[in-house]
Amino acid sequence: MQQFLSSISFCLSNIGYLFVLCLPVMTLEIALASLIASLDVQSSSDTAVLEAIGEISAQVFLLVFASLILSVALSGGCMAAFRSLSNNGLLSPYQALFAGLKKFFPLLWSNILHSIAYGLGFLMLILPGFYLYGRLGLFPLFIMFENKGVMDSLGDSWNLTEEVATKLFALTAIFMSIQLSFGFFGGIIGTDGSLWFLIASTTIKYATLMPLFYLFFSLYESVKNKPQLGT
Repeated sequence: MQQFLSSISFCLSNIGYLFVLCLPVMTLEIALASLIASLDVQSSSDTAVLEAIGEISAQVFLLVFASLILSVALSGGCMAAFRSLSNNGLLSPYQALFAGLKKFFPLLWSNILHSIAYGLGFLMLILPGFYLYGRLGLFPLFIMFENKGVMDSLGDSWNLTEEVATKLFALTAIFMSIQLSFGFFGGIIGTDGSLWFLIASTTIKYATLMPLFYLFFSLYESVKNKPQLGT
């Protein structure tokens, strides 16, 4: 519980910085979801729907491409931002995002493998997905701070989290359950196509991801800064 509260407290203390950091990705995700939601599939014929998809296909491609680049950069950039904020550094949100962008390809392949792993876990009654997300989720730290490769960063994340696996699973489940519950609730009441719901759901997504990512960062820092025997 202490780690949960400290992660939230850190993010609230730096909410303006983190909002600016996430804003480019959030804007692209909202724009993409809004564009797709504008297709009135239920009230249109198949021909009309195909024509509408053809008209916006170029826009969708550009938004997906830009969103992919920035979301991958954010996975590493937020770690650079956390270190800067923790050390009273001068790294701006966009400098942090650019730091992640410079490690784009290792972050990209690691994100893909990470997504496949926890995606398969979600297929196995959801809970294994939370577990795998947490155990493998520290990979951006090894890429950003230790220049590790894709497989090494995922393997090091698994090894580093071995002693705190249960606690990390519980905290990951809490943060991610908030996201899933909000999306599920929106689907039930039928508001998932409205602009305001898209804004709210995207905000909730990153409002839960940032504390979770900071939890990963603080775990990494605590282990790396732990005094070693004989030193």
